[in-house]
Amino acid sequence: MSPQRIQLHGPEGTLVIEWSDGHRSTYPYRYLRDRCPCATCTGPDAAQAEKHGEPLGAPALPIFGTEALKPRRAELVGRYALQIFWSDGHSSGIYTFDYLRSLCPCERCTAGRNAAE
Repeated sequence: MSPQRIQLHGPEGTLVIEWSDGHRSTYPYRYLRDRCPCATCTGPDAAQAEKHGEPLGAPALPIFGTEALKPRRAELVGRYALQIFWSDGHSSGIYTFDYLRSLCPCERCTAGRNAAE
């Protein structure tokens, strides 16, 4: 599965991907940022933070103020992933296309994941 088109700044604060099979995924920024696959966000420290109800991932850096979370830019990583540079200063997550597709929050994909569980 590969993206045919990626719209970084979609409607209402979303990243939009149109996939090669015709499916369209619309990801709210916070949804993607909270699911950052990097070691900092998914490692043992992140598990502890989640257990105690603390936010996952790197905290917003004060130098960026109170601006709403959004991607500053994104870059393709080879032909398999997207690296997103977030406004909170975080950029170490590499979102593979397979991972992004597995995260699709649309009703059809969410229902398919729930049925598989």
